[in-house]
Amino acid sequence: MELNDIMKRIRKGEDEAFAELVHPHIERAYRTSYSLLGSKELAEEVVQNSMLEAYRYIKDGKGIQFFPTWFSRLVSHRSIDMMRKIGRLKESELETKHHGHTSGAMDEAIINETRSEIEMSIHSLENSDYRNVLLLYYYQEHTVQEVAEMLCLNPSTVKSHLRRARIALKERLMKNLAMGVN
Repeated sequence: MELNDIMKRIRKGEDEAFAELVHPHIERAYRTSYSLLGSKELAEEVVQNSMLEAYRYIKDGKGIQFFPTWFSRLVSHRSIDMMRKIGRLKESELETKHHGHTSGAMDEAIINETRSEIEMSIHSLENSDYRNVLLLYYYQEHTVQEVAEMLCLNPSTVKSHLRRARIALKERLMKNLAMGVN
């Protein structure tokens, strides 16, 4: 059945039409989300929320030209949003846990400060594609091919984003170093 016909049925309230549309893509969506998050529970949550978002999007009368690509991209973006949310939670937990305690090792303090500065610089990059590619490649340790599949990009585009992101990150870090910003 054609995509437009399925969407019309969904808008008429036929829930089985939505299941028909989404079912072939759930496994891939779950694998994508799981590979980004590394957690079964979080991946399931992201896929479920993405399905709800897709359902609402279609019910609102908005059209989708090629559903598999659109849904895959939606799941990837929501997984990255969840990674950011979890990252902020972990940082907050660490600050709470270590608040008031001094580290005996100066090296550990320097490493943590450097890591924190790099992470802040990554999150402050203006281009979200650069941020996402850096996070997936360096922090989640995915290959260029895996990042390309997750973000629905060409591998050469991922390589280009990585190169440009490293340049932008280097410039930002050098500027901060020159200004003495922590």
